[in-house]
Amino acid sequence: MYDKSAILGAVRDASELGVPVLLGFLDEEEQDAAARALATIGEVMPRFYGGYRGAVRKRLVIMPSSFIVEVFDAGICYFALRGDGLDLGPSSSPEMAIGQLRAMGIPRDHIGDVFYGGNEWQGVVLASVFADGVIRGSEGSGVKLVELDAAEVVFPGSVPKKIRATAASMRLDAVAGAGFPASRSRLAQEIRAGRFKVNGEAVDSPSAKVSEGDVIVCRGRGRLVVEEVLGETRRGRLSLLLTRYSANMPFS
Repeated sequence: MYDKSAILGAVRDASELGVPVLLGFLDEEEQDAAARALATIGEVMPRFYGGYRGAVRKRLVIMPSSFIVEVFDAGICYFALRGDGLDLGPSSSPEMAIGQLRAMGIPRDHIGDVFYGGNEWQGVVLASVFADGVIRGSEGSGVKLVELDAAEVVFPGSVPKKIRATAASMRLDAVAGAGFPASRSRLAQEIRAGRFKVNGEAVDSPSAKVSEGDVIVCRGRGRLVVEEVLGETRRGRLSLLLTRYSANMPFS
């Protein structure tokens, strides 16, 4: 929500302390209003961070004009809504997903964009939502809010690639080798180094078994969904149908 008094207070703090002051998420109209209000104040400048290229709702950060922006942590993170009590499919609206977040006590200005990420509702929130390291839940509903790594997120505009491939087995390194553009030995090293998750759980064993429907995420490579095991080829290999979502440069 656009709050002029809060923005003016942030201007004062940024000017006096010489450090960026972080506020909440604003929609496009509110961003324009904030930018206009700050245009005549030479001591500070507005910056907007949405968490990925093309974001609509963005967090307002008021920076001193003298502040050098190189690498800046805008204090945002990514989430998924999960749980047995969640009744939100691809035909649901973002407003319904936002309603679940609000039921968890999350203020609207703590919530950025919300979108359907292939098989679940995902989106952007302030990092303070997960500051205590506890998974949030809507009491009695069976719905929980899970923090995601950027590699686990299917950002709007991501183009999935359907892959028909074969693998020697359903070992993690074999299936990953069929879907990601890297050798099986290289991927085995990355699995041991802790770069992989299967269905949201960290896995460090290349021999871990995966199954039809599993979601494999590799940090820096993207997300791989095992859509279907089609059977064996004449040479005894498994024929697979996979969907790969390439890793997106998330920041905006």
